[in-house]
This record gives sequence, structure tokens and C-alpha cells, in this order.
Amino acid sequence: MEKIKTTLFFFCMVLSLTSLSAQEITSFHSMWGAHFYQDKEKLSWKEINTIMTESQASEMYWQKSKKQMFGGLIAGTANLGSAIWYLVNEHDDKDTTAPIVSFAGTAVIGSIFYHLAMKNKKQAILEYNDSLDKSTSLRLEPTSNENGIGLALKF
Repeated sequence: MEKIKTTLFFFCMVLSLTSLSAQEITSFHSMWGAHFYQDKEKLSWKEINTIMTESQASEMYWQKSKKQMFGGLIAGTANLGSAIWYLVNEHDDKDTTAPIVSFAGTAVIGSIFYHLAMKNKKQAILEYNDSLDKSTSLRLEPTSNENGIGLALKF
């Protein structure tokens, strides 16, 4: 009877350890920005910021992405200002060369910042998902010794 209890306990322990796994994050882009999910649960920005701090590598890419997104926001605001400048000069029959060049320049700079921010955000998620596979410090290995054949829990 004692061996059955021990075997049952060992089986339950192995089953629970093998079913423990962290959930990967997926990102879907839409018209209004990126949406992040863990399994089927949608994550808020606050939750995703907290999750990204769990891995040092993902936190580095995530912070870089936030800074680049802020730079893109500044370039976008300058782009809006250039568009208004162009419309005012067009309405007053003034030269529109400078506003057009400014509009094109800020659009290119803003799109570069946005592209780099999305690239770093993707890299942060990939680094986080990679860290989930390596985070477990224990594994099951087959073993045999004088007591018999079985599985050993290695740390």
C-alpha cells in the first residue's frame, strides 16, 4: 500500500511539473495600434509594461521602443505643424516650398522612428517568450541505479 501511495504521489508531482509553463505573449496590429494577448486574454498596456520588466533583455528592447515611439510622436506633431504651415501659405498665396520640404522630412523621420519602435517592440516580445523556455531550473531525466529505473528531478 505504501508503494502505491508513493507511486501515485510521484505521478501527480511529475504531472503537475510538466504542465507548469508560462504563457507566451502574442501581438496583433490593428488600425488603432498593437493589441497584446496571453492565450485568449487581452492585456492592458499597464499589464504588458509590468510583464516586460520580468526579463532584462525584453525590458531593454521595450524601453527603447517606448523612447522611439515618443520620438515618432514628436516627428508626427512636427508633421502636423508643417501641414498647417503649408495650408496657411497656400491660402495666403505665399511660397510653399519650405512647408512641403518640412512636411516630407518630418514624415520620413516619423516613419523611421515608428518602424524602429515596432521592430524593438517585436524583439522585446520575442525575448520575453524565449526567456520563458529557459526560466525553469528543473527538469526530469531518466535514470537507473541500484534502486531501479525511474525519473530523476534535476535542478
